[in-house]
Formats: sequence, structure tokens, C-alpha cells
Amino acid sequence: MSEQPPPGSPSVPALRPPPPTNGHAIASLVLGVTSLMGCSFVTGIPAIVLSRIARREIAASQGETAGADLARIGFALGAVATVIGVLALVGLLILGGLGLFVFDVCGDGQC
Repeated sequence: MSEQPPPGSPSVPALRPPPPTNGHAIASLVLGVTSLMGCSFVTGIPAIVLSRIARREIAASQGETAGADLARIGFALGAVATVIGVLALVGLLILGGLGLFVFDVCGDGQC
């Protein structure tokens, strides 16, 4: 015979599946990783924006969706890549303005 729990005793809690991950958080993470792979601020800025959207949606869902950590990581990666991209662009503009880029089309300076 199987034993029944005594009346009034707590029953075993049912397992709940984890909440679904927010799509904007996933997209932010993917764009953040892509921005570090060479796309710089082209995908870094959208990663930052999607991260902010995802974090707002996750907070408003009251536990119905997950992914806040993914959104934070996407934000950080996007921000780092954007700063690196902007610094590289400014450096190139400064070098170009100083005339340190020399493009010798004719070969020996005589055209």
C-alpha cells in the first residue's frame, strides 16, 4: 500500500518551467557581440537601445519574462564597442587632418 500524506501537511510543489527570455534582450546580446567583432557603433548603438527596451519590459512583466542579465551584457558590449569605434573614427580624422595619410597615386610623386 502507498502511504498518503497526513491531512493538512504540505504537498510537494509542482515544478514550474522557467519564464521565457525576452526577445529584445537576446537581440541586444547578439548585436553587442557583433559590435565587438568589427561592426563597432553600427550595431553597438542598437544593442544599447534594445537593452534599455528589454530591461523596461522585463521589469514591467513582474517575473513573467527573463533575460535582464543578457540585456545588461548586451548594453556593456555595445557601449564598449561604440566607444572604441568613436575613438578610432576621431583618431582617423585627426590623422587625416594632419596630413599623415599619404596616398601616392603616381608612384614617385610625379603626375
